[in-house]
Amino acid sequence: MSTNNRTRRHNIISSVDNSGTKLSSVSTDFDLAVNEFIRACNVKNLTGLTIQFYKDNLRLLVKYLSKMNVHRPVDVDKRHLEDIILEKKKSVKMVTVDKDLRGWKAFFNFLNEEGYLTSNPTAEIKPLKYEKKMLETFTKTQVKALLGTPNRATFTGYRDFVIMQLLLDTGIRISELEGVKITNIEWKNQILIVMGKGRKERAVPISSTLLRHLKEYVAIRGMLDHDFLFINIDNDPLRKRSIQDKISDYGKEAGIKGVRVSPHTFRHTFAKMYIMNGGDAFTLQKILGHTSLEIVKTYVAMFSYDIMKQHRKFSPLERLDED
Repeated sequence: MSTNNRTRRHNIISSVDNSGTKLSSVSTDFDLAVNEFIRACNVKNLTGLTIQFYKDNLRLLVKYLSKMNVHRPVDVDKRHLEDIILEKKKSVKMVTVDKDLRGWKAFFNFLNEEGYLTSNPTAEIKPLKYEKKMLETFTKTQVKALLGTPNRATFTGYRDFVIMQLLLDTGIRISELEGVKITNIEWKNQILIVMGKGRKERAVPISSTLLRHLKEYVAIRGMLDHDFLFINIDNDPLRKRSIQDKISDYGKEAGIKGVRVSPHTFRHTFAKMYIMNGGDAFTLQKILGHTSLEIVKTYVAMFSYDIMKQHRKFSPLERLDED
């Protein structure tokens, strides 16, 4: 009797390791292993961006291992992964390689903890060390030039002006800005509610100046069949790629050199100016939505005072002739 309700048969019946122990099909099939891991990520309700990162990360890992003739998770050892790290170092930044390594660790930790693997090939691989460069920020002159570039007599120009003001005033991420709705603005309390990484909601203070421009923008935007704050000329929600492109274009139009003109540079600039204006690290951490103080400590170390001014004031060479 025939039936249409057929599924593809898994080709591997069973395998054994060198000691004769029967192996799970998950430990001998990368597709099954990745599927189990992604299923667990979905059960944990990780964000779509995080899950997509793991999918891309593991797809490339399997590709590298295949070139090494390693086709089963159970056959991966520390040296294989170290060889991949050495290979990737030739073409991408170490910060990228370290991020990839964190993805591999999450995958193999899962397989080991769930009993699919008796050992973890990433267990003894330490986080990679790399030089942390100075964070790029805008000067006040560059910020003023950027804010002065959009044509505020047009809807899109005024919208972009308000977007850049919001980025400078709050330091929120571009992904957070993309998801902001009118209902997220608490007008009376001067607070913006944003959905951060890991679906963690937080309240971000906004200034009176930004609040005024937001009110003007919302009035111009008008009522639509959705509540997304920033929209394109067709009244659809504005996507982060479009925002990134527009800000980059304004940077070129303003003639800004020596710094990447991007939403993330606005975030760093917010942190720098906040610290230099006397803000404290703990409050900055809450505003930016960081889970730890590590990155905020970097901001404080770099921007807690104007190094150039301090050097000019206290330089031993400049003050050699003083009594």
